[in-house]
Amino acid sequence: MKICSHCAARLNAERTATDTGECDLCGGLLSQVDIFFDIFKEETKEIEFSNFIVGVDADERYLKNDDDYRKEHCTDCKSFKKEFSTILGRKIEELLGKEAEFGNPELVFTVKQESGDYKLWTKSCYIQGRYRKLRRGIPQSPWINPSREREMERSISEYIGLIGLKYLKGRDYTFFASGREDVDTLMLGEGRPFYVEILQPKLRKIDLDLLAEQVKKFSNGGVEILALKLAAKEDIEELKGKVFDKSYEVGVKIEGSIENIESKIKEFEGITIHQRTPTRVLGLRKDRMRDRKIHSISIKESEGGRIRLIITAEAGTYIKEFVTGDNDRTNPSLSQRLGVNVQIEYLNVLEVN
Repeated sequence: MKICSHCAARLNAERTATDTGECDLCGGLLSQVDIFFDIFKEETKEIEFSNFIVGVDADERYLKNDDDYRKEHCTDCKSFKKEFSTILGRKIEELLGKEAEFGNPELVFTVKQESGDYKLWTKSCYIQGRYRKLRRGIPQSPWINPSREREMERSISEYIGLIGLKYLKGRDYTFFASGREDVDTLMLGEGRPFYVEILQPKLRKIDLDLLAEQVKKFSNGGVEILALKLAAKEDIEELKGKVFDKSYEVGVKIEGSIENIESKIKEFEGITIHQRTPTRVLGLRKDRMRDRKIHSISIKESEGGRIRLIITAEAGTYIKEFVTGDNDRTNPSLSQRLGVNVQIEYLNVLEVN
């Protein structure tokens, strides 16, 4: 059996091979530490990170040889995988000033023994905050038809994600928001909670005020982001698990006159309505019944046949259908109870509570 000097040292064995890449135990991997250190140094020179971990995707043949030898001769000795990671890791710490981190590293460097290749992975960056949509017609996610043609302007996810991608020099991004408003609906107040994940970022620090400024500029004032912070994965999991009630401003037009309209509208406070999946989204969502609570409703302004309503409802309530009835798919509805046709002129989300 051919054993290189590096394996001989870790196993307290006699060297039986020259250090030219020949070794039946490590396959010559331990003689390549300096080579992979130079690769690591070059590949990470433009990457911002403070800690790392080194791993080895080892060849099964050498793993078996090494395991068998250690079981017979040196049960408390390190495997060649661990030895390689330890030596290379210490060199990175000493010469590059980075810290080995085994729990949650910002950078992972994996050496593939069989091919001699390597893989570099950087931990995602999460930017958390709230967005306000100040112009109607902006979708939350891209509207692309089957011909791959854009049907609307850029989406909220793109306005935020593409700017984050630019400044953190990432490979791609994902976007998540706590619910969504319709394309023709504004998102006002303190905004809707969201996060954007920047995948494989080269940078980890960002001027959040600059990010907000650039998103507003990129969207021509249509999207604002606020309450920004760099978040941890735990923060993101917590956000994804939250359910928010919402407050709305609804401009409606009523056909016909109604006596005591304010008291009739107040009857909806605290009731539970039953909503089948709205006709307008049946192609996108499963047809099922949902029970949702209307917490409060009031008339903010009234002039002629037009009124402005303020409604606070349980998360997941379809407000448009609560107003119009959607051909009795929502029951009860304002239109049904008032006994007249009610049309929506505009809808704004005021708060995501």
